[in-house]
Amino acid sequence: MSDDTATLAPAPTRSRAFSVFAESGQLDWVSWMRVFAICGVVTIHVTGATAIRHDARSTTVGMLAIVLNRGFNFTVPLFVMLSGALLLDPSRFRGDGDFLRRRALRLVPAIVFWHLFYWGFRVFYLDQTLTARAALKMTLRGQLFTALYFFWIVLGLALVTPVLVAWTARSSRRAVLVGGALAVAVPALTQLTVTIRDAPLTWVETPWTWWVPYLGVYLLGWGLRGVVLNRFAVVAALLACAAIAAAIIWMFGRSHVPWWFSGLFSGYYSLGCQLYAALVFLVGQAVLRRRDPGSADSPRGAALGRRLGAVTLGVFAMHLAVLFVSYDLPAVGGTPAAGSVVELLGRLGLVLVASFALATLLRQVPLVRRLV
Repeated sequence: MSDDTATLAPAPTRSRAFSVFAESGQLDWVSWMRVFAICGVVTIHVTGATAIRHDARSTTVGMLAIVLNRGFNFTVPLFVMLSGALLLDPSRFRGDGDFLRRRALRLVPAIVFWHLFYWGFRVFYLDQTLTARAALKMTLRGQLFTALYFFWIVLGLALVTPVLVAWTARSSRRAVLVGGALAVAVPALTQLTVTIRDAPLTWVETPWTWWVPYLGVYLLGWGLRGVVLNRFAVVAALLACAAIAAAIIWMFGRSHVPWWFSGLFSGYYSLGCQLYAALVFLVGQAVLRRRDPGSADSPRGAALGRRLGAVTLGVFAMHLAVLFVSYDLPAVGGTPAAGSVVELLGRLGLVLVASFALATLLRQVPLVRRLV
Protein backbone atom coordinates (compact mmCIF):
# COMPACT_ATOMS: atom_id res chain seq x y z
CA MET A 1 0.00 0.00 0.00
CA SER A 2 1.28 3.43 -0.88
CA ASP A 3 1.98 6.05 1.75
CA ASP A 4 0.37 8.71 -0.42
CA THR A 5 -2.84 10.33 0.72
CA ALA A 6 -5.94 8.66 -0.72
CA THR A 7 -7.35 10.16 -3.90
CA LEU A 8 -11.09 10.06 -4.37
CA ALA A 9 -13.16 10.23 -7.55
CA PRO A 10 -16.92 9.83 -7.75
CA ALA A 11 -17.99 6.89 -9.88
CA PRO A 12 -20.85 7.38 -12.35
CA THR A 13 -23.24 5.62 -9.95
CA ARG A 14 -24.85 7.97 -7.46
CA SER A 15 -28.10 7.85 -5.50
CA ARG A 16 -29.96 9.98 -3.00
CA ALA A 17 -28.74 7.85 -0.10
CA PHE A 18 -25.09 7.35 -1.00
CA SER A 19 -22.27 8.05 -3.42
CA VAL A 20 -19.68 5.61 -4.71
CA PHE A 21 -16.05 6.68 -4.80
CA ALA A 22 -12.98 5.04 -6.25
CA GLU A 23 -10.01 5.45 -3.94
CA SER A 24 -6.34 4.61 -3.90
CA GLY A 25 -3.43 5.12 -1.55
CA GLN A 26 -3.49 5.09 2.23
CA LEU A 27 -6.95 4.48 3.69
CA ASP A 28 -6.66 6.34 6.97
CA TRP A 29 -10.31 5.80 7.85
CA VAL A 30 -9.65 2.04 7.91
CA SER A 31 -6.83 2.53 10.42
CA TRP A 32 -9.08 4.49 12.76
CA MET A 33 -11.89 1.95 12.36
CA ARG A 34 -9.46 -0.82 13.32
CA VAL A 35 -8.59 1.12 16.46
CA PHE A 36 -12.28 1.56 17.24
CA ALA A 37 -12.94 -2.14 16.67
CA ILE A 38 -10.12 -3.35 18.93
CA CYS A 39 -11.29 -0.99 21.66
CA GLY A 40 -14.68 -2.68 21.32
CA VAL A 41 -13.11 -6.14 21.61
CA VAL A 42 -11.25 -5.12 24.77
CA THR A 43 -14.46 -3.65 26.17
CA ILE A 44 -16.31 -6.93 25.61
CA HIS A 45 -13.70 -8.93 27.49
CA VAL A 46 -13.26 -6.45 30.35
CA THR A 47 -17.01 -6.20 30.98
CA GLY A 48 -17.89 -9.85 30.38
CA ALA A 49 -17.55 -11.16 33.93
CA THR A 50 -19.64 -8.29 35.30
CA ALA A 51 -22.31 -8.62 32.60
CA ILE A 52 -22.96 -12.33 33.27
CA ARG A 53 -23.55 -11.95 37.02
CA HIS A 54 -26.96 -13.29 37.98
CA ASP A 55 -27.90 -9.93 39.49
CA ALA A 56 -26.39 -7.77 36.74
CA ARG A 57 -29.69 -6.23 35.65
CA SER A 58 -30.46 -5.09 39.19
CA THR A 59 -27.27 -3.00 39.62
CA THR A 60 -25.94 0.09 37.87
CA VAL A 61 -22.53 -1.44 37.21
CA GLY A 62 -24.17 -4.62 35.93
CA MET A 63 -26.44 -2.80 33.49
CA LEU A 64 -23.52 -0.66 32.28
CA ALA A 65 -21.51 -3.83 31.71
CA ILE A 66 -24.35 -5.42 29.73
CA VAL A 67 -24.81 -2.32 27.57
CA LEU A 68 -21.08 -2.09 26.82
CA ASN A 69 -20.60 -5.82 26.38
CA ARG A 70 -23.52 -6.37 24.01
CA GLY A 71 -23.36 -2.93 22.42
CA PHE A 72 -19.95 -3.80 20.93
CA ASN A 73 -21.18 -7.15 19.62
CA PHE A 74 -20.31 -6.11 16.06
CA THR A 75 -16.55 -5.89 16.56
CA VAL A 76 -15.35 -9.28 15.29
CA PRO A 77 -17.34 -9.14 12.01
CA LEU A 78 -16.27 -5.50 11.66
CA PHE A 79 -12.60 -6.46 11.96
CA VAL A 80 -13.08 -9.01 9.22
CA MET A 81 -14.83 -6.44 7.00
CA LEU A 82 -11.94 -4.01 7.42
CA SER A 83 -9.49 -6.76 6.45
CA GLY A 84 -11.54 -7.47 3.35
CA ALA A 85 -11.58 -3.78 2.42
CA LEU A 86 -7.78 -3.86 2.29
CA LEU A 87 -6.73 -7.38 1.32
CA LEU A 88 -9.26 -8.01 -1.45
CA ASP A 89 -8.11 -4.98 -3.44
CA PRO A 90 -6.74 -6.36 -6.75
CA SER A 91 -4.59 -3.23 -7.27
CA ARG A 92 -2.57 -4.08 -4.14
CA PHE A 93 -2.15 -7.74 -5.01
CA ARG A 94 1.33 -8.75 -6.21
CA GLY A 95 0.75 -12.43 -6.86
CA ASP A 96 -0.20 -15.50 -4.84
CA GLY A 97 3.31 -16.29 -3.65
CA ASP A 98 4.08 -12.76 -2.53
CA PHE A 99 0.78 -12.41 -0.66
CA LEU A 100 0.94 -15.78 1.09
CA ARG A 101 4.58 -15.27 2.05
CA ARG A 102 3.89 -11.88 3.62
CA ARG A 103 0.79 -13.09 5.47
CA ALA A 104 2.60 -16.19 6.71
CA LEU A 105 5.47 -14.08 8.08
CA ARG A 106 2.93 -11.84 9.78
CA LEU A 107 0.57 -14.46 11.20
CA VAL A 108 2.32 -17.80 11.77
CA PRO A 109 4.98 -16.56 14.25
CA ALA A 110 2.27 -14.64 16.14
CA ILE A 111 -0.06 -17.65 16.29
CA VAL A 112 2.66 -19.96 17.58
CA PHE A 113 4.07 -17.46 20.07
CA TRP A 114 0.79 -16.32 21.62
CA HIS A 115 -0.55 -19.83 22.07
CA LEU A 116 2.69 -20.81 23.81
CA PHE A 117 2.55 -17.59 25.82
CA TYR A 118 -0.98 -18.22 27.09
CA TRP A 119 -0.19 -21.83 27.89
CA GLY A 120 2.67 -20.54 30.04
CA PHE A 121 0.48 -17.77 31.43
CA ARG A 122 -2.09 -20.27 32.63
CA VAL A 123 0.54 -22.54 34.16
CA PHE A 124 2.90 -20.01 35.77
CA TYR A 125 0.73 -16.95 36.47
CA LEU A 126 -2.71 -18.46 37.02
CA ASP A 127 -1.17 -21.56 38.65
CA GLN A 128 -3.24 -23.99 36.60
CA THR A 129 -2.25 -27.52 35.65
CA LEU A 130 -2.29 -27.89 31.88
CA THR A 131 -0.36 -30.62 30.11
CA ALA A 132 0.99 -30.23 26.59
CA ARG A 133 -1.66 -32.66 25.31
CA ALA A 134 -4.45 -30.72 27.00
CA ALA A 135 -3.04 -27.42 25.71
CA LEU A 136 -2.92 -28.75 22.14
CA LYS A 137 -6.47 -30.05 22.41
CA MET A 138 -7.72 -26.69 23.67
CA THR A 139 -5.76 -24.88 20.96
CA LEU A 140 -7.47 -26.90 18.24
CA ARG A 141 -10.82 -26.05 19.82
CA GLY A 142 -9.97 -22.36 20.17
CA GLN A 143 -10.28 -22.62 23.95
CA LEU A 144 -6.72 -22.27 25.20
CA PHE A 145 -7.57 -18.74 26.26
CA THR A 146 -10.42 -16.33 25.60
CA ALA A 147 -10.92 -15.45 21.91
CA LEU A 148 -7.65 -16.90 20.57
CA TYR A 149 -9.79 -18.54 17.88
CA PHE A 150 -9.66 -15.18 16.10
CA PHE A 151 -6.15 -16.07 14.91
CA TRP A 152 -7.63 -19.05 13.04
CA ILE A 153 -10.23 -16.83 11.38
CA VAL A 154 -7.55 -14.45 10.10
CA LEU A 155 -5.25 -17.26 8.94
CA GLY A 156 -8.03 -19.13 7.13
CA LEU A 157 -9.21 -16.04 5.28
CA ALA A 158 -5.61 -15.26 4.31
CA LEU A 159 -5.24 -18.68 2.71
CA VAL A 160 -8.33 -18.25 0.52
CA THR A 161 -7.65 -14.59 -0.34
CA PRO A 162 -5.70 -15.29 -3.58
CA VAL A 163 -8.72 -17.17 -4.94
CA LEU A 164 -11.07 -14.39 -3.85
CA VAL A 165 -8.90 -11.63 -5.34
CA ALA A 166 -8.88 -13.42 -8.70
CA TRP A 167 -12.69 -13.28 -8.55
CA THR A 168 -13.04 -9.69 -7.30
CA ALA A 169 -10.64 -8.49 -10.02
CA ARG A 170 -13.07 -9.53 -12.76
CA SER A 171 -16.34 -8.97 -10.91
CA SER A 172 -18.51 -5.90 -10.54
CA ARG A 173 -19.24 -4.33 -7.18
CA ARG A 174 -22.80 -5.64 -7.41
CA ALA A 175 -21.55 -9.19 -7.95
CA VAL A 176 -19.26 -8.95 -4.92
CA LEU A 177 -22.10 -7.59 -2.78
CA VAL A 178 -24.45 -10.35 -3.91
CA GLY A 179 -21.78 -12.98 -3.27
CA GLY A 180 -21.07 -11.52 0.15
CA ALA A 181 -24.77 -11.43 1.04
CA LEU A 182 -25.21 -15.07 0.00
CA ALA A 183 -22.17 -16.08 2.04
CA VAL A 184 -23.55 -14.17 5.05
CA ALA A 185 -26.83 -16.05 4.67
CA VAL A 186 -25.14 -19.43 5.27
CA PRO A 187 -24.08 -18.85 8.91
CA ALA A 188 -27.12 -16.64 9.52
CA LEU A 189 -29.53 -19.42 8.51
CA THR A 190 -27.46 -21.93 10.44
CA GLN A 191 -27.74 -19.78 13.56
CA LEU A 192 -31.43 -19.09 13.01
CA THR A 193 -32.34 -22.77 12.73
CA VAL A 194 -30.19 -24.17 15.55
CA THR A 195 -33.18 -24.61 17.85
CA ILE A 196 -35.53 -26.25 15.37
CA ARG A 197 -32.76 -28.48 13.99
CA ASP A 198 -31.52 -29.34 17.49
CA ALA A 199 -27.96 -29.33 16.14
CA PRO A 200 -24.77 -27.56 17.28
CA LEU A 201 -22.41 -25.26 15.38
CA THR A 202 -19.25 -27.22 16.17
CA TRP A 203 -18.59 -28.16 12.54
CA VAL A 204 -17.32 -24.66 11.82
CA GLU A 205 -15.41 -24.16 15.05
CA THR A 206 -12.12 -25.79 14.09
CA PRO A 207 -8.83 -24.14 13.06
CA TRP A 208 -9.37 -25.10 9.42
CA THR A 209 -13.02 -24.02 9.13
CA TRP A 210 -13.41 -21.09 11.52
CA TRP A 211 -13.11 -18.66 8.63
CA VAL A 212 -16.16 -20.05 6.81
CA PRO A 213 -18.85 -18.07 8.73
CA TYR A 214 -16.90 -14.86 8.16
CA LEU A 215 -16.41 -15.22 4.41
CA GLY A 216 -19.51 -13.12 3.72
CA VAL A 217 -18.49 -10.09 5.75
CA TYR A 218 -14.96 -10.40 4.34
CA LEU A 219 -16.38 -9.97 0.84
CA LEU A 220 -18.75 -7.23 1.97
CA GLY A 221 -15.77 -5.26 3.27
CA TRP A 222 -14.45 -4.96 -0.28
CA GLY A 223 -17.88 -4.55 -1.82
CA LEU A 224 -18.85 -1.69 0.51
CA ARG A 225 -15.50 0.09 0.40
CA GLY A 226 -16.08 3.45 -1.24
CA VAL A 227 -19.85 3.43 -0.62
CA VAL A 228 -20.31 6.68 1.28
CA LEU A 229 -23.66 7.41 2.90
CA ASN A 230 -25.06 10.93 2.89
CA ARG A 231 -26.07 12.62 6.15
CA PHE A 232 -29.64 11.38 6.16
CA ALA A 233 -28.53 7.83 5.39
CA VAL A 234 -25.97 8.03 8.21
CA VAL A 235 -28.73 9.02 10.64
CA ALA A 236 -30.92 6.17 9.40
CA ALA A 237 -28.02 3.72 9.75
CA LEU A 238 -27.33 4.93 13.29
CA LEU A 239 -30.98 4.43 14.21
CA ALA A 240 -30.84 0.92 12.78
CA CYS A 241 -27.66 0.25 14.80
CA ALA A 242 -29.41 1.47 17.94
CA ALA A 243 -32.39 -0.81 17.25
CA ILE A 244 -30.18 -3.87 16.73
CA ALA A 245 -28.11 -3.05 19.82
CA ALA A 246 -31.30 -2.65 21.87
CA ALA A 247 -32.52 -6.06 20.70
CA ILE A 248 -29.22 -7.73 21.58
CA ILE A 249 -29.04 -6.00 24.97
CA TRP A 250 -32.67 -6.82 25.80
CA MET A 251 -32.18 -10.49 24.93
CA PHE A 252 -28.92 -10.96 26.86
CA GLY A 253 -29.29 -13.23 29.87
CA ARG A 254 -33.03 -13.80 29.44
CA SER A 255 -34.27 -17.38 29.45
CA HIS A 256 -37.62 -17.04 27.69
CA VAL A 257 -36.71 -15.48 24.35
CA PRO A 258 -38.52 -16.64 21.18
CA TRP A 259 -36.31 -19.00 19.19
CA TRP A 260 -36.55 -16.89 16.05
CA PHE A 261 -35.57 -13.73 17.94
CA SER A 262 -32.60 -15.47 19.51
CA GLY A 263 -31.62 -16.88 16.13
CA LEU A 264 -31.70 -13.46 14.52
CA PHE A 265 -29.63 -11.64 17.14
CA SER A 266 -27.61 -14.20 19.13
CA GLY A 267 -23.92 -14.60 18.39
CA TYR A 268 -21.51 -13.34 15.76
CA TYR A 269 -22.97 -15.62 13.07
CA SER A 270 -26.48 -14.17 13.36
CA LEU A 271 -27.99 -11.95 10.69
CA GLY A 272 -28.53 -9.16 13.20
CA CYS A 273 -24.90 -9.08 14.29
CA GLN A 274 -23.53 -9.16 10.75
CA LEU A 275 -25.95 -6.44 9.64
CA TYR A 276 -24.90 -4.44 12.71
CA ALA A 277 -21.25 -4.72 11.64
CA ALA A 278 -22.04 -3.67 8.06
CA LEU A 279 -23.95 -0.60 9.27
CA VAL A 280 -21.12 0.42 11.61
CA PHE A 281 -18.69 -0.03 8.70
CA LEU A 282 -20.75 2.28 6.49
CA VAL A 283 -21.23 4.89 9.21
CA GLY A 284 -17.54 4.87 10.09
CA GLN A 285 -16.55 5.17 6.44
CA ALA A 286 -18.90 8.11 5.92
CA VAL A 287 -17.81 9.94 9.07
CA LEU A 288 -14.07 9.29 9.04
CA ARG A 289 -13.04 9.35 5.43
CA ARG A 290 -12.52 12.40 3.27
CA ARG A 291 -15.24 13.02 0.69
CA ASP A 292 -13.88 16.12 -1.04
CA PRO A 293 -10.68 15.56 -3.07
CA GLY A 294 -9.72 19.17 -2.34
CA SER A 295 -9.95 18.96 1.43
CA ALA A 296 -6.96 18.39 3.67
CA ASP A 297 -6.76 15.66 6.29
CA SER A 298 -4.85 16.25 9.50
CA PRO A 299 -1.36 14.78 8.89
CA ARG A 300 -0.90 14.19 12.60
CA GLY A 301 -4.27 12.51 12.97
CA ALA A 302 -3.65 10.30 9.95
CA ALA A 303 -0.18 9.33 11.19
CA LEU A 304 -1.50 8.56 14.66
CA GLY A 305 -4.28 6.42 13.20
CA ARG A 306 -1.76 4.44 11.15
CA ARG A 307 0.50 3.88 14.17
CA LEU A 308 -2.34 2.74 16.40
CA GLY A 309 -3.96 0.70 13.64
CA ALA A 310 -0.69 -1.14 13.03
CA VAL A 311 -0.63 -2.54 16.59
CA THR A 312 -4.23 -3.75 16.82
CA LEU A 313 -3.17 -7.40 16.42
CA GLY A 314 -0.73 -6.95 19.29
CA VAL A 315 -3.39 -5.26 21.43
CA PHE A 316 -5.74 -8.16 20.74
CA ALA A 317 -3.07 -10.70 21.65
CA MET A 318 -1.89 -9.16 24.92
CA HIS A 319 -4.95 -7.40 26.36
CA LEU A 320 -6.21 -10.66 27.85
CA ALA A 321 -3.05 -11.09 29.91
CA VAL A 322 -3.17 -7.43 30.93
CA LEU A 323 -6.79 -7.91 32.02
CA PHE A 324 -5.98 -10.88 34.25
CA VAL A 325 -3.01 -9.07 35.77
CA SER A 326 -5.29 -6.11 36.51
CA TYR A 327 -7.31 -8.31 38.87
CA ASP A 328 -4.32 -8.30 41.21
CA LEU A 329 -3.84 -4.52 41.19
CA PRO A 330 -5.22 -2.02 43.71
CA ALA A 331 -8.26 0.13 42.86
CA VAL A 332 -9.19 -1.77 39.70
CA GLY A 333 -8.43 -5.28 40.99
CA GLY A 334 -10.27 -7.85 43.03
CA THR A 335 -12.75 -10.23 41.45
CA PRO A 336 -13.26 -10.44 37.67
CA ALA A 337 -16.75 -8.98 38.16
CA ALA A 338 -16.35 -5.29 38.99
CA GLY A 339 -18.03 -4.06 42.15
CA SER A 340 -18.64 -0.48 41.02
CA VAL A 341 -18.86 1.70 37.93
CA VAL A 342 -15.58 3.39 38.85
CA GLU A 343 -13.83 0.03 39.15
CA LEU A 344 -15.24 -1.20 35.84
CA LEU A 345 -14.34 1.93 33.86
CA GLY A 346 -10.98 2.23 35.59
CA ARG A 347 -10.13 -1.34 34.69
CA LEU A 348 -11.23 -0.78 31.10
CA GLY A 349 -9.10 2.35 30.80
CA LEU A 350 -6.08 0.62 32.32
CA VAL A 351 -6.30 -2.39 30.01
CA LEU A 352 -6.72 -0.21 26.91
CA VAL A 353 -3.86 2.17 27.72
CA ALA A 354 -1.47 -0.56 28.91
CA SER A 355 -2.18 -2.82 25.93
CA PHE A 356 -1.68 -0.08 23.34
CA ALA A 357 1.45 1.15 25.12
CA LEU A 358 3.01 -2.32 25.36
CA ALA A 359 2.15 -3.21 21.76
CA THR A 360 3.58 0.10 20.51
CA LEU A 361 6.81 -0.37 22.47
CA LEU A 362 7.25 -4.00 21.41
CA ARG A 363 6.71 -3.07 17.78
CA GLN A 364 9.92 -1.05 17.95
CA VAL A 365 11.94 -4.22 18.67
CA PRO A 366 13.03 -5.76 15.33
CA LEU A 367 12.60 -9.46 16.16
CA VAL A 368 9.48 -8.92 18.23
CA ARG A 369 7.51 -6.66 15.89
CA ARG A 370 6.17 -9.61 13.88
CA LEU A 371 4.43 -10.86 17.02
CA VAL A 372 2.45 -7.66 17.62
